[in-house]
Amino acid sequence: MDKIQSMFENSPKRFVETIAMPSTHFPSIDHILAEKPLMGTERKILLIVIASIFSTALFTVFIFYRFLVYDFNDRLLDRSEAIFSLLLSRIPTQSVIGLNNPDDAATEAYQKVHILLDGIRKTTAVRYLYTAKLGNDGHPIYLVDGLPLEAEDFRTIGAPIEGEIVPIVAQCLDGQAVHGPKAMETSWGTIMPTCRPIKQGDITVGALVIEFDVQSFVDNTHRSILICLAFSFGVAIVVTMMTAWLLKKLSAPLYRKLAYTDLLTGVLNRNAFELDIRHMTNEKKDGLIVLCSDINLLKTINDQAGHAAGDAHIRVFARLLRYKLKDFGQTYRTGGDEFTALLHNITTYELNEKMEKLQSITKNVSIKGFQLTFSYGMAQFDPTVDDTVHDTLKRADLKMYSHKNKTKLLKNSFQVNADPR
Repeated sequence: MDKIQSMFENSPKRFVETIAMPSTHFPSIDHILAEKPLMGTERKILLIVIASIFSTALFTVFIFYRFLVYDFNDRLLDRSEAIFSLLLSRIPTQSVIGLNNPDDAATEAYQKVHILLDGIRKTTAVRYLYTAKLGNDGHPIYLVDGLPLEAEDFRTIGAPIEGEIVPIVAQCLDGQAVHGPKAMETSWGTIMPTCRPIKQGDITVGALVIEFDVQSFVDNTHRSILICLAFSFGVAIVVTMMTAWLLKKLSAPLYRKLAYTDLLTGVLNRNAFELDIRHMTNEKKDGLIVLCSDINLLKTINDQAGHAAGDAHIRVFARLLRYKLKDFGQTYRTGGDEFTALLHNITTYELNEKMEKLQSITKNVSIKGFQLTFSYGMAQFDPTVDDTVHDTLKRADLKMYSHKNKTKLLKNSFQVNADPR
């Protein structure tokens, strides 16, 4: 500060012009950032981002799934139509009407149809291909099974159709062509059934049934959906983290600077002061000194030289006060020309010396023809008399006004001694 005082003595006008400019560096409030990383509006933005990503992901997965299903159904329908057009003209109705019990498997009609179905089943890679009709009890029964005779799940003539597939076969035996609209879960796996009636003239005598094995398709589809969802969730997490980081680094600090910084002087404002003392722990209160200060005769300056001159006094005093006390704590503008500082690691004696030295410096500061003068008072937090920091503030405030009253400032000392322009 000796250097600063020397600058005043050498060129007070140039120093005042320099120091009167408002600060462009905003102080941080670390405990506020830690207590509330994101404000309400910013959290809403994050929620909107997350919801949008998840909604887009789910919609994309839904469209992807529907496209796969429709495409798969179309492919199966084309394959089944090709199989039906090939087989229905080659399966004689006698192989349906004349087959009733397992002994009929020795007939030539059965042998020809079995060889035909087995060959087509292998060529087209369908799981099951067989003919069926209604049994004497009205229940659908197998006729010619396209599986090899040695296959574990081979069905002989007259074996009842499994209950899961009966509705499809029964509908077909009523004369309707049936194509399963979706995969069916059965005891023998996931299948897609399709069926065409076998007719003699206009009479339906049996049915040709195809069961496509779609288990691998279902498994692959589910796997693809899970991969898409996992990828989408990963993207959502990354985008959310980036958005939160940007909000915290860009918008959040800006909002807080606007909320907790006095724009005229660059020091912290009353909001920051109240938050700081509200969250001050007992350990922080130990040794705390509250300093109150304000500018003398600011109303006279405003009335005679204008509010711009009064603002210049406030800016210069705030800059000097913050510079003088920056190593010991924070300085706040708590009123029009009133400043409060919360200080540690300094005694009241040392602080009083600094303030007296600051007063000697301001004697050399003249703005718009008015000398910069101020009054101050200080008090150390005492748990025996102070319940809160506000009590300490009141004691410091009283001392400041006592100091102001004791200071003999003659009005003539503040008359314009230079052209206020």
